[in-house]
Amino acid sequence: MKNLTFKCNDEKIEFNYDKCFVIGYSGRNIEKTKEHIDELERELGVKPPKFLPTIFECSKEIVTQDSDLKFVGNRTSGECEYVILLGEDDIYITLGSDHTDRDLESVNIFKSKQVCLKPIAKDAWKYDEVNDHWDDIKLNSYTTISGKEVLYQEGTLGDILPVEKILSELKKRVGDIDNSVIFSGTVPTKDGFFFGDNFRAEMIDEKLNRKIEFSYDVNVIAEEER
Repeated sequence: MKNLTFKCNDEKIEFNYDKCFVIGYSGRNIEKTKEHIDELERELGVKPPKFLPTIFECSKEIVTQDSDLKFVGNRTSGECEYVILLGEDDIYITLGSDHTDRDLESVNIFKSKQVCLKPIAKDAWKYDEVNDHWDDIKLNSYTTISGKEVLYQEGTLGDILPVEKILSELKKRVGDIDNSVIFSGTVPTKDGFFFGDNFRAEMIDEKLNRKIEFSYDVNVIAEEER
């Protein structure tokens, strides 16, 4: 078991998990999902998936709450998405980034999901507090390029498959998923892929006047000259 610590309504939550799943191509709007698939194929050469949504099981060790991160190569980028913390009795929702190696993604998307750390926030919400206004919760991300922060993604949770659909697909295709960290899949980028040195994401609940936000630095590991 691995352990994560979250703050939820001023309460400290210790979440134990032993599985991590990354969901791909999970847009609720099929046309927008196809746009994302086309974007990946056009810009990165990623072959279209056989199933929608796709399910990738990753090592539980790649989930992190650190903010100073290192990646191999200068063509990796984040993707903001909601994250399901599925315990045996409770469901919490937090915010994460499915950071991905875009060069490797064009060769083997499964490996590209595994080689990058998956950052998540340190705050969480109880799912039953937000499910009645779920679709209205905003989801945005920003990337910093040459010192300037630009809007990278903009959408709502209504753009992504809901919690129940994702859990249903996982249970049907995987089986036991208790004690899991589950990345939901993302919304399309505003203007294609950019590779910055900082990634920031926010999930805004205007009804309850709160938000979850986190950021992390993207440090490139230099290859030793031969």
